[in-house]
Amino acid sequence: MSTDTESQSTEVESGTETETESDWETTESESESPRVPCLRNWLELPRDVTASILLKLGAIEIIESAQKVCTLWRNICKDPSMWRFIDMQNTGDRDMPYCLEKMCRHAIDRSSGGLVAINIEYFGTDDLLAYIAERASQLRRLQLATCYDISDEGLNEAASKLPLLEEFEIYVGSTSKDAIEAVGRCCPLLKTLKYNQQGIRDVFFRDDEEALAIAQNMRG
Repeated sequence: MSTDTESQSTEVESGTETETESDWETTESESESPRVPCLRNWLELPRDVTASILLKLGAIEIIESAQKVCTLWRNICKDPSMWRFIDMQNTGDRDMPYCLEKMCRHAIDRSSGGLVAINIEYFGTDDLLAYIAERASQLRRLQLATCYDISDEGLNEAASKLPLLEEFEIYVGSTSKDAIEAVGRCCPLLKTLKYNQQGIRDVFFRDDEEALAIAQNMRG
């Protein structure tokens, strides 16, 4: 009699244990189900972090794209601190749907006089240089690339209004040694002067005059 009772008890306990294990055991299909990625809201980023990210973009990308994303980004893009460095890098495509010089002037205005460095490619003119000189007296670095519409006279006039200029770079243009000499005389703090005409002149042409002008007018 007692033997039957013990047998029934064992069966009940065994059944209970089996049911308990099935409660926490997961099936193979459940363990392999994909996890949903955690999505982050970019608008929740701290303002300074967002600004640092946007600063990685060029001026054209900011004005034509980034500032149009949302109100927050537009407000950040209008902050003068975003325009201490203006990079107008572009492909030189004449069929662009916007005026680069007008866009550049707009970027300069946003700097509110705090512009420190600017890079202009393909569209520089005497008028634009004059605009920069009048509104960016704190400019430290000026880079001009393939700006054939900038004359010696225009460059000389701008240089005379940029006494704090420390770096000046010209890549492919119509600047002569006279203009280079003028820049050296007008900018007493100039530390770097790069002049590169490679790619548009005969391979046997040597820029001896320009090199001599740089050597004679670099202070220190």
